[in-house]
Amino acid sequence: MVMTQELAIRAIRDAVHQVVGEEWAQEMVIDGDTSLSGGLELDSIEIAKVIEIMLRRFPTVDFESWFGQMAMQQIAGLTVGDIAAFIASSRPELAA
Repeated sequence: MVMTQELAIRAIRDAVHQVVGEEWAQEMVIDGDTSLSGGLELDSIEIAKVIEIMLRRFPTVDFESWFGQMAMQQIAGLTVGDIAAFIASSRPELAA
């Protein structure tokens, strides 16, 4: 299966919904421009949980190295689109 960036965004959206678990989160617009902390207002623990889900969902994508180069503030400032683009660029078979 070829994964487009949009499918990666859906996977991230599902992870956010799983972590937040609140009904209002299901109604939030989560797209490529949505930031983890600003748009979604996730705290550092929730961001870490979303990252953990992404690690399990995409085990061959080297999130550890990518996130390891960033401070938590940089990670919090990432958009859903930034993460989806990283997923797509990390593996040619996932690229749109």
